[in-house]
Amino acid sequence: MPRLIDHDERNRDIAAAAMRVLVDKGLGALSVRNVAAEAGIAAASLRRAFPAQESLRRFCFDAIRRAVADRIEALEGEGLAFVLALLREFLPLDDVRRGELIAQLQLGTLALTDGSLRESASELNREVRGACAAVIAELVRTEVAASTVNIDDEADRLHALLDGLAIHLLWESRSDAEVFAGRILERHLRSLGSAAADRA
Repeated sequence: MPRLIDHDERNRDIAAAAMRVLVDKGLGALSVRNVAAEAGIAAASLRRAFPAQESLRRFCFDAIRRAVADRIEALEGEGLAFVLALLREFLPLDDVRRGELIAQLQLGTLALTDGSLRESASELNREVRGACAAVIAELVRTEVAASTVNIDDEADRLHALLDGLAIHLLWESRSDAEVFAGRILERHLRSLGSAAADRA
């Protein structure tokens, strides 16, 4: 009996291979042939799924979004501890997240001039912004942030802080990166606090 293909597992393998190609060799090396070789599958088989290079690049964007979303979905808890854990998923604090950010930056730079990628890049950016809005709403709900904060404004501010912190951590190798990032994020989030949070 022929072995059934687990398409989800195959897509995860392809995504992981594409990330390795982007991180180790750069955007110029992201081709069906190189990804197939990295994943250990036939190039002809992969080419059927990705007949054009643009489709492979969009797949990489989608793979990053799915990976981050899956990790966030697995988180439990509430309040400040929960949102700090959530925000750390967007930061390059281990090899996986570092690779995702490197891939995202390379593909995002290309999207500035490649219209076929622009929507994928924008969608990823919107999802990060949406996560920031959800974070502020959760802090208001749990009284870590004051009920008077403007969720839209604070989501924009948090999004900018998160993006800047991610780039900083990418370029500056720090042995205390997780502690450093947590301290900056917590200080910012607590600055939104109410009297109730101060008493906690």
